[in-house]
Amino acid sequence: MNLPQLPLGVRVMDEDHFALEQMFARVPALADDALQAYLDAILDEIRAHFTREEAEMERVGVPILPCHRSQHAALLAEAEKLRESFARAEPAMRRHLIGYALAQLLANHIASVDQISSQFFDDKIDYAALAPGDAA
Repeated sequence: MNLPQLPLGVRVMDEDHFALEQMFARVPALADDALQAYLDAILDEIRAHFTREEAEMERVGVPILPCHRSQHAALLAEAEKLRESFARAEPAMRRHLIGYALAQLLANHIASVDQISSQFFDDKIDYAALAPGDAA
């Protein structure tokens, strides 16, 4: 398993966070005319991630799930405001809106809400105990 910049020890979070980081890393190489579709793809992946994360939190009984869900809704509302600005922006600003503004919104969520929520998982992965290639 590849780890995100801030591993939380919860597989569904770490796998999805790594995949999203990889998506954000590709933004500088995109053609200008591909930026709108890429923003849509990232937002679709964020929504799908939130659905998977919430389902896992519900499965294990994370007591702060209602608060976490509201934070997801707030982040998506901010992302929609960003999408509205995106249509009026030049390509360089579009790259900034995806690769920095949206990425930072998600990073802040991970470093705060996700990090706290991850503490309620009993089956946290001990990455230090895994040799390279052992995490499937």
